[in-house]
Amino acid sequence: MFSKNSIQRLGNSIRSTRFVFVRWSAYSLRLRLMLWYGSLLILGLACFALLVLFLAANAINANTKSAISGVTRAATLDLSHSLSSLPPYWPTHLALETLDTYSAPGVIVEVFDQNGALLYTSDPTSSLTLTHLPDLRSGPFWYTTSIDGGQALVEASAIYPPPALNSFAQGTGDTRQIHLQGQNANPIGTLLVARSLQDVNATLASLQILLLLTGVLILALFLLCGWAVIGYALRPLADLVRTASSIATATAHGKRLNELSSRVKRPKAEDEMAQVVDAFNEMLTSIESSTTVQRRFIADASHELRAPLTTIQGNLAFLLRYIEEIPPAERHTMLADAHRETLRLASLVDELLILARADAGMGRPLQPAQPAPIVELDRTLLKLVRQMRQRLEIEGVAVKIEIGVIEPVRVRGDEESLRRIMVILLDNAIKYTRPEEGKGEGKITVALQRSDGEAVLRVSDTGIGIEAKDLPHIFERFYRADLARSREGTGLGLAIAQTLVEQLNGHITASSTPGAGSTFRVSLPLA
Repeated sequence: MFSKNSIQRLGNSIRSTRFVFVRWSAYSLRLRLMLWYGSLLILGLACFALLVLFLAANAINANTKSAISGVTRAATLDLSHSLSSLPPYWPTHLALETLDTYSAPGVIVEVFDQNGALLYTSDPTSSLTLTHLPDLRSGPFWYTTSIDGGQALVEASAIYPPPALNSFAQGTGDTRQIHLQGQNANPIGTLLVARSLQDVNATLASLQILLLLTGVLILALFLLCGWAVIGYALRPLADLVRTASSIATATAHGKRLNELSSRVKRPKAEDEMAQVVDAFNEMLTSIESSTTVQRRFIADASHELRAPLTTIQGNLAFLLRYIEEIPPAERHTMLADAHRETLRLASLVDELLILARADAGMGRPLQPAQPAPIVELDRTLLKLVRQMRQRLEIEGVAVKIEIGVIEPVRVRGDEESLRRIMVILLDNAIKYTRPEEGKGEGKITVALQRSDGEAVLRVSDTGIGIEAKDLPHIFERFYRADLARSREGTGLGLAIAQTLVEQLNGHITASSTPGAGSTFRVSLPLA
């Protein structure tokens, strides 16, 4: 079971860790990159310095051992000439002429007999202490000791009596011993050769200081260069933040549309930062376009709503003030006008509601996981054409609706939405195909066919057509071409048709020749 104190300590540890994490995340991206970069650089420099020190120390130690081994060979050769082949073997005064003549500075040579008595030393001021050594018959022994307050590396080797009339040094590598001709010879003394490590340690210390200073200099230089490079690489982000902040500030003061025209300068390199800047600029372009359309939509909607409201308000106010004085026929006319404008206003509000729902995402494209009902589009179209013909006959409009190629077609979707699309296209064709006086009868052709797995509905007319400059904008809300301004309408029909078609996973296009007519093409996936 955990104690209360252990649980509290665990909680405090978690909170402190979270605090450090929050503080780390609060740093700027540039600083965090520099910290990571600096940490990796320090790690790399430390590994490099350790490797250099390791290799240098090994090389220096190898050279030191090689120098000591050379002195040992020389001392062994001198001893082979100084020793006697018979006991007590040792001369009265042991002298090593080669070492005395060519003694190397910092090297001490001492010879001890089998009892540990000092027989020879190359430096009387510094004597080595004969410590308890292992059996040297198997080879020389290396160890470190302290001389005059400093470290020294010592090679200890055994001394054997020379054979009669034959003294020789046998061995290779680090094994240099004076042997008898026989297998059971016993050592008669010990040879110690030591060399001070003061110069070695000083060299390694100097190397450490040099590596440290060089590492600090390289670290500082690379950090400065890294800070500049990271700042240059992140400059587009700073421009992006500055642009976004200026747009946000301008939005708060009601100047959004003007500020949305600003763009972030694109970097020259084709890298990820350039992609971020391109995406941000594209987003600004889209927002600017949407904002422009939205403002125009609000202005046009206000204008379209104001006209019927003004008529209704004026007629009702006049009736309230002069109702007793106005003749019944005139009162009926004014009420009829108000009623007609009310119907127009209701229709406009209904159209705006359809678009608002589409903008809010209430009419998303159909997904395969949620299949819609199957609609026999050919029957719905023929039924609608029959109703349109009856309406035109009753109204006395000289427009003829002809039926082209009609193939059996089944699609998935809401039948009411499909019917509304076709009504909008037929109404639009009828409105702009009504013949002028003395120009004969207008004609509308309706066709429905299969093509590449799609149902293709075509509505063609012989009306006034659409100019090339207006054709890309006819599906925008409240947009009305110059040729269409003489006809009644709000400019929302085609926008609603496009919205409904897209909700059904289809697309709608238009082609036209001014003065010759237009053709609208709706493509929907087959069921």
